[in-house]
Amino acid sequence: MNTPNTDRIVRFILETVFDQLPARALAVAREAIMDCVGVALAGSRQPAGEITAKWARAAGGAAQSTVWGGGFKTSVHDTALVNGCAAHALDFDDVTWGLIGHPSASLVPAVLTLGEFLGASGKEVLLAYAVGFEVMAKIGRTTQPKHSLEGGWHATSSIGSFGTAAACCKLLRLDKERTGHALGIVYSMTSGNVSNFGTMSKPLHAGLAARNGVQSAQFARLGFTALPQPVDGPRSFHAVYSRGLPSDMEALSELGSEYELVTRGVVIKPYPCGVAIHPGIDAALDLRREFNISPADVDRIEIGVTRYTFDKLSYHLPTTGLQGKFSMEYGVARALIENRVAMDAFTDQSVQSEPIQKLLPRIKMFIDDEIEEAWKIGSRPVHLRIWLKDGRMVEKKVDISRGNPEFPLTSDELGEKFTDCAQMALDRETVRDAMNALRNIDRIKNVAEFTALLAGSPAAISSRA
Repeated sequence: MNTPNTDRIVRFILETVFDQLPARALAVAREAIMDCVGVALAGSRQPAGEITAKWARAAGGAAQSTVWGGGFKTSVHDTALVNGCAAHALDFDDVTWGLIGHPSASLVPAVLTLGEFLGASGKEVLLAYAVGFEVMAKIGRTTQPKHSLEGGWHATSSIGSFGTAAACCKLLRLDKERTGHALGIVYSMTSGNVSNFGTMSKPLHAGLAARNGVQSAQFARLGFTALPQPVDGPRSFHAVYSRGLPSDMEALSELGSEYELVTRGVVIKPYPCGVAIHPGIDAALDLRREFNISPADVDRIEIGVTRYTFDKLSYHLPTTGLQGKFSMEYGVARALIENRVAMDAFTDQSVQSEPIQKLLPRIKMFIDDEIEEAWKIGSRPVHLRIWLKDGRMVEKKVDISRGNPEFPLTSDELGEKFTDCAQMALDRETVRDAMNALRNIDRIKNVAEFTALLAGSPAAISSRA
């Protein structure tokens, strides 16, 4: 069988070396890894992180890798699942527009947990992350946004699993044949649908993608086989998972020459909720500050968005914290009421508060035909209009939100976010040591020495889960 697409992916995994990675790609990767570890530590204190950790502890797997914030070790594949679930539990982890999904929530747990088990260096982990990132983002560009919008798949898992498998193949130094089989194995493990947004099963998608990558590569290393051309032929990933939808495989030809880490980079979130809400929050905060708006001044609000945004943010009158993470109306209301949107905004109590529930019915989100026509992948434009009780109408259009490469968080802001998140599971001294290590990850000789810092207290999980 002619397998040009799979061959391109396999060749890129095998041939890419650290020294050929652009400096900008490495800089973005370091920041993304640090950000992900921080939000995963905070996520370990969320129900999705706690429940999966409790499950893994009870299973009693071999003590191979560290459950972050859990105070124990278990099998490398179960560790990847738990840490991946924690990394996405708050929806505070990064996004990349080629994938239209969350790359680091699965990649970072996969490469660090497997790297710990293997005794890999920080440089090897960083290289594996970059390889996996490029594979998942390029595959994403071949089929998104239709894969999610029309197909209903959550690309973080359905496509992300290929990226984690690629990264793990790189760490394990698999040959061409075994790498092809690992990609074929992971094709049979892909899953994740958008109907579970707003539930604990959304972060489970990231955990599954992390575990899938670790497990498929380990299986292939031991000689387990699969059809080794998952993106070619009549039963390819695209033919099955994006059936009847358009695809363009040209993006795969860029592997090794044009890096997604450079051209599109990552969105590092300033707000712990779905990234499609972020432009609305930015717009609301700007209008509140410019016109000194209080909720009592508001008559009604309209929010024009793309069809993709409207489709993914399905909770118009949320009643739980998880639903609030996928509600444009809630994000805008919270910004107007508090002049900020932080982690404490997404508790059930915060969403159910009287000021929020009084304001929500006056907010309407709709598909704006003008925005939809002009929309390009790489942004989430929002047009916010607020009608005030004194008869004025104020408005703000945000094409690209804070945290995107065009408007990145500063180094200090990244450090503050990491500290705020990580100190939920670690003491301050350990948080500082972990952040310093992550900022210089390629200098770490054995990542097992670093991941030991992330263990946290075993009492924390047992008393809360």
